[in-house]
Amino acid sequence: MSITVYVPRDSAALAVGADRVAERIAQEAAIRGVAFNLVRNGSRGLFWLEPMVEVSTPAGRVAYGPVTIDDVADLFDAGFAEGAQKHPLSLGLTEEIPYLKKQERLTFARMGITDPVSLTDYEAHEGYAGLRGRGGAAFPAGIKWKTVLATPAAQKYIVCNADEGDSGTFSDRMTMEGDPFMLIEGMTIAGVSTGATKGYVYIRSEYPHAIATTSSARARPSGSKCARARARMCAVKQRRCSKASKASAASCAPSRRCRPSPACSASPH
Repeated sequence: MSITVYVPRDSAALAVGADRVAERIAQEAAIRGVAFNLVRNGSRGLFWLEPMVEVSTPAGRVAYGPVTIDDVADLFDAGFAEGAQKHPLSLGLTEEIPYLKKQERLTFARMGITDPVSLTDYEAHEGYAGLRGRGGAAFPAGIKWKTVLATPAAQKYIVCNADEGDSGTFSDRMTMEGDPFMLIEGMTIAGVSTGATKGYVYIRSEYPHAIATTSSARARPSGSKCARARARMCAVKQRRCSKASKASAASCAPSRRCRPSPACSASPH
C-alpha cells in the first residue's frame, strides 16, 4: 500500500528545514520498505508549525508539525505512515485545525492542498473554472482589458508585476510558490481577452523559490484547457535591477542581467 506525504516547498518551510525533512522521510520509508509518494505542496500558512507534514488517509489528511529530521524515525514508529495521531507532534486532521476550519479561503483556496507544478491537480481543484477579483488598486479588470483590446498594435503583451516591493507583504510570493497556475491562468485569460500573444512575469531575485516553481509550472505539458490559450508565458529572472523600482518588466529589459529565460523562445501554450 502506498501513502502520500506532503512536505511544503514554500520559502518559509524551506528556511526551517523542509528539504531536509523530505529527504529524511524518503530515507526512512526506504529503510522500512514503505511505498510512498512525496508531494511538495505550498504552505497552508501556519508558519509556526513549519515544516508541517501531512499524510493522506481515508478520513482526510493528518498533519504533524513542526517536524525536524530528528522526529522522522519516531513518527514512523508511532504509525505516521498510517496517519496515526498518537505522536506529540500530531495536529489531527488538517481541515479540523481551528486556524483553518474557521476560514473560507478564496485567493489561497488551493494553497497547501495541490501540487503547485501539477496542471492536472490544478484543474482537478477548480482551476480554469472561474475568474475572481480586480486589477491593481481594485480597478475593474474588464475595463482595463477592453481598453487594451481596442488599442491597435502589431504586438501586445501581458506583464505581471510580481515584484511585491511593499514591506511585510508576501501573498504574491506564496501564490507563485504554492499555486503558480493561478497566475498563469490569469495571464492567459487576460491575453486571450486583449489580443496579447506574449507575456512576461517580473519576479525579483530575492524570490528564487518563486522563480523556480513558476518556471517549472510553465514548462509542464499543456492540458486540454491550457492548450487553447494563445498567450506565451515567460519568466523574467530579474537579478540586479533596482530594488526600489516598482517598474514594469519593460524597465528592466535593456539590462543584460535581466533577460527573459531561454524558455521564452518556445512555442506558446
